[in-house]
Amino acid sequence: MNQPADDNSKFYEEDVHSYEQYTKLAIDTDKRDTAALSRLYWLYGLDEYLQYIEHPQYDLFKRIQAAILYGNIWAIRDLMKNEVYRGPIEHTEEFFDILMSYHTGYNELNHRKVLRYVSHVIDDLFIRKISAWSYKWEDKAILNDHFSRGQIRSKLWLVKELKQVAEGRLPKGTSFDTIVQYGGWYATVAHFLFRELQIGYYYNLDMDPISVNIADDFNYDYLLRSWRFKSSCTDVNDIYWLSDNSFHFDVKNKGGKQVQLHAKPDLIINTSCEHMTNDWFNELPDGMLVCLQTNDYFSNEQHINCVNNLEEAKKKYKFSELYYEGEIDTHVYNRYMLIGRK
Repeated sequence: MNQPADDNSKFYEEDVHSYEQYTKLAIDTDKRDTAALSRLYWLYGLDEYLQYIEHPQYDLFKRIQAAILYGNIWAIRDLMKNEVYRGPIEHTEEFFDILMSYHTGYNELNHRKVLRYVSHVIDDLFIRKISAWSYKWEDKAILNDHFSRGQIRSKLWLVKELKQVAEGRLPKGTSFDTIVQYGGWYATVAHFLFRELQIGYYYNLDMDPISVNIADDFNYDYLLRSWRFKSSCTDVNDIYWLSDNSFHFDVKNKGGKQVQLHAKPDLIINTSCEHMTNDWFNELPDGMLVCLQTNDYFSNEQHINCVNNLEEAKKKYKFSELYYEGEIDTHVYNRYMLIGRK
């Protein structure tokens, strides 16, 4: 039986540097731009995720980054020794090619192969889901954008603050039986929210049919549980709210047949406010619990409704009761979040 990589650390313990040293050595010794640096942005998003959850193999992941992104020879050495002591498997040669790619110019380096290696070394359900999911969707799933440092940091921030609001600001017994996400893209944040909140159903509404299918595949474990997760190709500005604060929307079943579902949301999430007008918010029933994010990334041509700061966001989206307001720096832009009742 193959042993986990970390079990073999005793074989090279005297040679292991801290991940800070790995990164410093890599940057100090060679500042060349590489295919990995220019294409594998999602590695920084996984870094953000593993650090946030305090994963026990975080230092090992930093070695992977140092080897693939910066060609650090000590990180490469340690990781290759790991594979030798683990014993050969079907992809061992491919793993060596990946680890040496900075120096060899391995031209078959791609997202799928690197993800396969990372999920082989790092024991984590979220990373394994990304790896398996990317195998099916390949280039259709935009990993670099969706799992960038800013995107992952924003999702984890949402989960943390929404959980604190649920536990400390809302009346006891407040239900999250039904969550509806507007413009949810691949809706990967649902993975974390299902773990942190008691959710009955999570519906993701997005106008892009490809994103809808990709989102269903990523959340397939909940899709299979009587559609506890389901995506719909829906323009949120076309939602017709009924008098009981519910609405109907169309989805496709496994056979491609269109069926109608009914939702009475306990929470609306919209992390894509910069992509749409304010109409979706204005049409919400009074008293609806809302968690929204927007940003000041005006230079992105897809962003039609950014804000300059948090105060501007509060003026644009008027809440009757605000439970949380905050902002984070994603290095590229500032992201703002409001949680409250319309």
